[in-house]
Amino acid sequence: MAKWKKEILIDAPIEQVWQLFMDRNVKRIMPKVEEHLLLEKEDDTLGAKHSQSYYAGSQLESYLVETIAFDDTPERKHKAVKFEMSGMFEVEYRYTLEKVDDNQTKFIYEGSNKGTNMTGKAMLLAGSKRKREETIHAFMERVKTEAAKT
Repeated sequence: MAKWKKEILIDAPIEQVWQLFMDRNVKRIMPKVEEHLLLEKEDDTLGAKHSQSYYAGSQLESYLVETIAFDDTPERKHKAVKFEMSGMFEVEYRYTLEKVDDNQTKFIYEGSNKGTNMTGKAMLLAGSKRKREETIHAFMERVKTEAAKT
């Protein structure tokens, strides 16, 4: 299993950063997402389920994304999602925003990838930790850049 927890400060108000994590804005912070279609409940609520597809190279992958946590208070925002990818990985992402002051937000990004079969477990073991760290860093920097644009 691969796990991570990283945090950065973003020079933007918490509400401005939070908008990036709303379902309607998923493509801004995850540009490889092709579609994000609501299937159950309502967008941006606990228990919402979306059909999501993205390009992995030239291949279109699809999976069901479920929102497993959603908290929205003036001082703290939190959203967690989980999905199974390619029948080999159980993936969970957790995004937490904490208000530092009126113009600064702490962004905490946590996640895990768990192999669900022998192939998935072997792929995680063989995967590059450096590449995973680069991907996490790139995502966090994209959030920071997009927050500055809003």
